[in-house]
Amino acid sequence: MDIHQLRSWIFELYEPLEDERQYIVYDSDRGNLLIDAPPFSERALRLVRGAGPASLLVATNAARAADASKYREALGVQVAVHADDADGVPGGPDLVLGDDELVRPDARAVRVHANGEGATVLLLSKAGGVLVCGDLDLASDAARALLPLSFSAVLSARRSPMWNAGKDTLLELQDTLPKPRKQFGILLQAPWDRAYKGRLEDKLVPHDPIVPREVTAPREAAMGPETLVVATAARELVESPRRPVQRGGLPSRPLAAAGETRASNRPKSFAEDWEAHGTARPPTTIANPETDIQPPPPVVEPRSIGERYRRLSVEELAGVPYVDYIWGGIDLSPDGSEVAFSWNRSGTFEVYSAPLAGERIFQLTAANERSVWPRWSPDAKQIALLRDSGGNERFDIWLVDRDGEHERNLTNEPGVMHREIAWSPDGTKLAYTANAGGKAFTVHVIDVTTGAKRVLTDGSRDDFQPRWSPDGTLLVFWSRREATRTNADLYVVASSGGETTRLETREGLDGESTDPRWSPDGTRIAFTTDTRGRHEVAIATYAEREIGRIERMTESIYDEYGAVWRPDGRALAYLHNEDATVSLRRVFAVSHADHAVSDIPGMHASPDIGPDSDTTMFIFSSPSRPWDVYVTRERATEARAITRSLPSTIDPATLVEPSHVRYPGAAGEDVPALLFLPYAEALRGEKIPPAIINIHGGPTSQHHREWNVATQVFVNAGFVVLEPNPRGSTGYGRKWREANRRDWGGKDLEDVARGAAWLGDQKLADPARIGVYGVSYGGYLTLMSLALRPDRFAAGVSIVGVVSWKTMVETTRGDLRDYLLRELGDPDKDADLYRERSPLTHASKIRSPLLVLQGENDPRVPRSEAEQVVKALRDGGKVHEYHVYPGEGHGFRMTESRIDALRRALDWFDRHLRRS
Repeated sequence: MDIHQLRSWIFELYEPLEDERQYIVYDSDRGNLLIDAPPFSERALRLVRGAGPASLLVATNAARAADASKYREALGVQVAVHADDADGVPGGPDLVLGDDELVRPDARAVRVHANGEGATVLLLSKAGGVLVCGDLDLASDAARALLPLSFSAVLSARRSPMWNAGKDTLLELQDTLPKPRKQFGILLQAPWDRAYKGRLEDKLVPHDPIVPREVTAPREAAMGPETLVVATAARELVESPRRPVQRGGLPSRPLAAAGETRASNRPKSFAEDWEAHGTARPPTTIANPETDIQPPPPVVEPRSIGERYRRLSVEELAGVPYVDYIWGGIDLSPDGSEVAFSWNRSGTFEVYSAPLAGERIFQLTAANERSVWPRWSPDAKQIALLRDSGGNERFDIWLVDRDGEHERNLTNEPGVMHREIAWSPDGTKLAYTANAGGKAFTVHVIDVTTGAKRVLTDGSRDDFQPRWSPDGTLLVFWSRREATRTNADLYVVASSGGETTRLETREGLDGESTDPRWSPDGTRIAFTTDTRGRHEVAIATYAEREIGRIERMTESIYDEYGAVWRPDGRALAYLHNEDATVSLRRVFAVSHADHAVSDIPGMHASPDIGPDSDTTMFIFSSPSRPWDVYVTRERATEARAITRSLPSTIDPATLVEPSHVRYPGAAGEDVPALLFLPYAEALRGEKIPPAIINIHGGPTSQHHREWNVATQVFVNAGFVVLEPNPRGSTGYGRKWREANRRDWGGKDLEDVARGAAWLGDQKLADPARIGVYGVSYGGYLTLMSLALRPDRFAAGVSIVGVVSWKTMVETTRGDLRDYLLRELGDPDKDADLYRERSPLTHASKIRSPLLVLQGENDPRVPRSEAEQVVKALRDGGKVHEYHVYPGEGHGFRMTESRIDALRRALDWFDRHLRRS
């Protein structure tokens, strides 16, 4: 149930399941008029109060009067009903209405009767007359009494508002519309010529059907979107008659003598000359001039946007909400009509649902704690979700009803992290992974009715992404169980428990097989593999716990992953990562035909496909668009946004789009990066501005062409920002991703330092005024950069950064400890490496000012890490500041914390890169 303002004077309360509507007439002087309030509940009460104080409730029939007394007690309103319905109001009504009388100067109550039953309708003196008919069927005999009334709009409890031709609709339903006099079409001129059809189409289509420039990438459209012309323009070129154009009048000429034939350049008709050429037909498309289709060179100097530039405050930018893309993404309901997602519009992440039709969005949770990973039950009656406390990432599994009225904690294990939930096909159980009992993350199954749990794997190694087979008898997941810890394989286990079977998907090669998904018929498994040097989507045939033929779906040179099946089993949607831009594509399982579903420049994630095998949901972000939910279809011109996070007060043109660049890094290898140059208006008169290197976490992660609020805050304030993807980053193939294995803080640090040098060499930034900023592993490289490259960086901000690998491996969570062992080495055998690559070892070498920000409840990089480096800075008399955020974990989930952290960071760089 929610509230929607239809006009400046009326609100609508509606229920998405029954599609019932009740209305509130706004009146600031006399108090609002309620017409048929919904069934009484706390939420309905809040919504009614949210529309303003009410003074009168009118019930249109006895059934609608049942809860009137509860509203009278809660809101202090008077209750008005017709005399026939008075007995249905507990305690009696305050006003008893007759068959036709005014309840207010602007509201007239009329009683209609038929077949022994009656109903009250209200006629409002608004905009030509508005009839509020409640449950009354306009096609019934009782509605015939409304014919003498004058009105233009009809508001009904059973159908959408009719703002125009409401009286005509009533006349039509009562079969009283005047019949047109019959005419013989043979006596009329036939209007259905092509020109008339074109004019008719212009009236029916409100816009020209042309593909927007941002939707069709030049690479996909060959010569670019300019090859497409508007349909109306094409028709005018083809169908408009050619008439001679006179300029300055016709020249005089002598009359020809009798029998004289005058020579003419005018072409002869085919009747006179069969060799004559026909009149050239104008083209219906206008092609671009021939040009090189190489991508344009990167922007290497600030440009001006004039008056469109505006200096944005930290509160404006950091306060922009976004849909969660880290913890589970989105989920489409089984019938494909509604999507569930987590959004921090209220300041913390809560679960919402939105029907694909219309503009309604419903908030289902209000816990003021992080609620993420929503998943619809197969019957769509409830949603499973994950919720932690204070950012500690110890998620419990909760269930909430579809209407958001009731929720319960299904697992209730506050010391355990539950994740990766999946419903069984029959809707009676949930599969998930959890680190209960001090073990690794193991596959569990829980009965949603009784809460009975069953452990399916032994807990010796971490298991990931369990997914049910279509018949509900098996679960497939992936895990690293070999002696070679960097290898990953797919496994299956019975949902009732038993032996776990490894599936041979790597064909004896080293690499990873991850993210498995059953085909709708259960005979194939789609997964992601990197045995050929890049992430790619593959399909394997499956039978009796054995893998048969394996087919790679594409032959691209770029990383591709995240495949989901179409319900008809014919194709998969997957993500294509090219130069930090992630597009959504579709590939057919048999033909391997491949095409783009959505290739708007930016980052797509979390695709989901409806039961019609056409409706495709995803979340999308770009540097000028926060993460939002989108829907598209095969024949859609462009994807449609379900949520809109960027407020109208922020002009997207003020936000900076980056250029994808490469600069020479360690050992002369090119390092990919995103370069953000501030607009000329943001430079404050500086010819060469300061710069900030923004380092991503991970390290197996990537800077994408996505919404990064820290980068936009810095570049809007006049800083050049470089987002490098140093070795160890994803998105550029397996070799680059593994290039920093057992070398953390080595060549990847050199890649970052050389990025700062490159900015100075290219005259893009002042080499003496370059700062470094990072979160998590980015915070670690920030500390290492200030300590080991003090000549490159003049200031730094480290957020939840690692300080000592030795203490980190002793205090962090188990799955992260295993990650350290795999990527950095054994802390006992490689003790020297652990010590040498720890910022704490080199803290005395830090000369530049350092700001350290930390979450109090961080389960990954505990607060003790930050305390160590702060103590070293304090003992050494270094310029530094330190702030801890209560109720926050690894990264800041609350809007006020993000605003404060970015305000401190911007002030820190302003102070030490500008004012100094």
